Amino acid sequence: MRTTVAVGYDGSDASKLALHWAAEYAAASQAVLRIIHAWIWPMFTHHVGPVKGVADSGLRRAAEDLLAEGVELARGISPKLELEPRMVAGLPADVLRQESLDADLLVVGSRGLGSFLGKLVGSVSVDLAGTCPCPVLVVRAAPEEGKPVVACLDGRVRSSKVVDQAVTVAQILQTKLRIVHVEPQLPKGRHAPSQFHGRDVLHNAVHRAQELSPDLAVSEELLSGQHVAAMLAHAGADAALLFLGAHGREGHRGTLTYVLTHARCNVMIAR
Repeated sequence: MRTTVAVGYDGSDASKLALHWAAEYAAASQAVLRIIHAWIWPMFTHHVGPVKGVADSGLRRAAEDLLAEGVELARGISPKLELEPRMVAGLPADVLRQESLDADLLVVGSRGLGSFLGKLVGSVSVDLAGTCPCPVLVVRAAPEEGKPVVACLDGRVRSSKVVDQAVTVAQILQTKLRIVHVEPQLPKGRHAPSQFHGRDVLHNAVHRAQELSPDLAVSEELLSGQHVAAMLAHAGADAALLFLGAHGREGHRGTLTYVLTHARCNVMIAR
């Protein structure tokens, strides 16, 4: 059964970067690439057709042209890609969430993330990171060869979806995997997990990764800090992408928002 990579496209530079990443990834994994354009104008006006006497005009035509542009860009990256272009009326987060229900990965740009978080369209990325039914990749940098996939684990000793999905992505990107766990530094008098626990978390994760892919280069790193989210963002400084869980400490909405705002690399939310 073929997999599907969905990507949001609106013609912005951020969405072009996301489309480029998604197209290369879909080609490498032999997946179908679904290009989604969320068409917002029907929510504000009924006058979406052509202007009288002006050929090739109107809001509908403009949206169709944008989607066609996305298709052309994808074909330029990989001519043999199987494409599914979709133009759907609605708000971006709602449309992308609905259109990725049967997808294996949703890729979006990071436009708007920053000090005005929550006020700009880019906050769609944060919304989807917390609510999308499939794994979500927020793209803010072009692919670079040699950079590792960094998987960030919570305190559970047993392996998680983060490890399984990070292994798959590292294999497709043909790069190495680094597994990271952050032990929080708590105030005096409060019990904190021992480093033995952190080592157990990492040992089990590395063992799981090697079971899934014996030839994959896997390393581990135990970190400690008072601000877990900041440590996670820093862990991705030299990464191709940073993997986080959708649940647990590393999957807390505040943590996701902080990492998506401050990480310099691409961020993927496992599910």
